[in-house]
Amino acid sequence: MKYRHSYLLCSGLLLLISSPSVYAAEEIVLYSMHFPPYSIDSRVAPSYEADVGEDGFYGVDIEVIRAAYASQEIEVTFKSAPWKRMMRDVKAGLILGVVSCRPISARAPFSYFSDAVSYSTMVMATQKGHFGDQNSYPLEKLSFYKNIVMAGWAQEHILTRNNISYTVVNGINQGISLILHRNQDVFMTDKESLLYVLDQMDVKDQFSLYNIDNIDYTDYSVCFSKRYEQSKRLRHALNQGLQVLRESGKINTLYAKYGITNPNVDP
Repeated sequence: MKYRHSYLLCSGLLLLISSPSVYAAEEIVLYSMHFPPYSIDSRVAPSYEADVGEDGFYGVDIEVIRAAYASQEIEVTFKSAPWKRMMRDVKAGLILGVVSCRPISARAPFSYFSDAVSYSTMVMATQKGHFGDQNSYPLEKLSFYKNIVMAGWAQEHILTRNNISYTVVNGINQGISLILHRNQDVFMTDKESLLYVLDQMDVKDQFSLYNIDNIDYTDYSVCFSKRYEQSKRLRHALNQGLQVLRESGKINTLYAKYGITNPNVDP
C-alpha cells in the first residue's frame, strides 16, 4: 500500500508537470484609449487588414507591445478607459499601466517609464496658412493666440509650465471642429494622430501643421504604476522584448505598417 501511494503521488506529479497549463504564458492587462494610429479600438474604427486582438485593439503601440511581451512568454490584454481615469488609477496603483504614454516629468512621481515603444511629433495645427509659409515657430508664439490641447495630455503640461493659456478638449475631432468653426486659433497636439483623424474627416486640405522649435520627436512608452505589484519586473520584461524586436528589425516593419517614423534610423 505504501508503494502504491508513492506510485500514485509520482504519477500525479508527472501529470501536473506535463499539463499544458503549467507552460501557459503569464497574462497581464494594460490600459489604452482610442488613439489612432497608436491604439485603435475596432469598435470605433473596424479594420479588415490590421491584426486585431481578441480584445478588439490594434495599432502600432498595441502590436509592438504584444510582440515584445510575446517574446518574453507574456500575453497582454488591452482594456479601455478615459485618459484622466487611467492616469488616476496608475497613480493609485489600481492598474498596472497605460500605453501610448509620454514619459514626462509630471508623471515621474507615480510612474516607471518603459523604453520607447513608438514616436510622435508635436505640432501646432491651424486653419490653412494661418501662420504663413514658415515651417517652425517657437512655443512662445502661442502666447498671442487662442489655443486648444487635449485634456490631460503632455501638451497641457507643457503649456501650463510655460504659463501659456489654453482650452481643453476631450477628443481630436472636437479640437478640429473648434479650429474650423469656433474662432479658436491653434490646436497643439500630436501630428500622426491628428493626420489620421483629418483624413477620416476629409478636412486635411483645410489645415496647416507647424513644427515647434526645440520640440522634435518624443517617445511614447508604457507608464507603469509604482504602486502596482510586479510593475518593475513587467517593465523590465517589456524592455527586453523591445530589444528583441529592435535587433530583429520587426519593430521598424510595424512602424512602417502604420506610417510611423523612427528618428533613430537613417532614412
